[in-house]
Amino acid sequence: MYEWFNVEQPRRLTAPEEFGEGGGKFKNPLQRVWTPVTSVSAKGPAVPSREVLLSLAVWIGEAENGDAADDLSFTEVGRKAADLNGSGAISTDGAGRFVNYATARAVEADFRYTCPGTVTVTTGHAKGWTAAGGGTLECGTRIRIDGVSRADQTVAREAARLSCGPDSVAAKA
Repeated sequence: MYEWFNVEQPRRLTAPEEFGEGGGKFKNPLQRVWTPVTSVSAKGPAVPSREVLLSLAVWIGEAENGDAADDLSFTEVGRKAADLNGSGAISTDGAGRFVNYATARAVEADFRYTCPGTVTVTTGHAKGWTAAGGGTLECGTRIRIDGVSRADQTVAREAARLSCGPDSVAAKA
C-alpha cells in the first residue's frame, strides 16, 4: 500500500518566446526553460519505479485504479519531453509584441510503501510531469482571467515577465 505526502503540482513554464511587431507566423523557435523529469528514488526494499509512478498517477487523478503502468507515459522513467517546435506554424493576426509559451504540470511527492502483510517499509521520492498546454499573449494587453485557473494565470504572467519585461501590462496582475 502506498501513502503519499508532500505532494506538489506546480505548473512550470517550459518555453517563453518574444515576437516582434505585427501579425504573421511566429518564426523564432521556442526555448525550454525547465526540463521535465520522471524519476523515483527509494530507501528500503526495492519497489518497481513504474508501480510507484502509477500509484502517484492515481493519487493525482492522472490514472485510474486498474490501469496498467506499462500503458501510461507518466510512469516511464527518463521520459523525454516532446519537441516544442515540432507542432507546426503558429500565427497571429494582431499587431504588437507577442509571447508564445508552453507549460507542463510538474508533480513531486514523497511516498511510503508498506508491503502487504508485513511491516517492511520503503520510503522515497517520485517526480513526474504531464503536458499542460500553453498559449499566446500580447505584451501590451492585460491577461484575461475569465475561465482560467490560478495556476494557468501564474504561468502566463511568468511568460510575460520573462519575455516582455516585469513592467509590461501583461506581466502585471
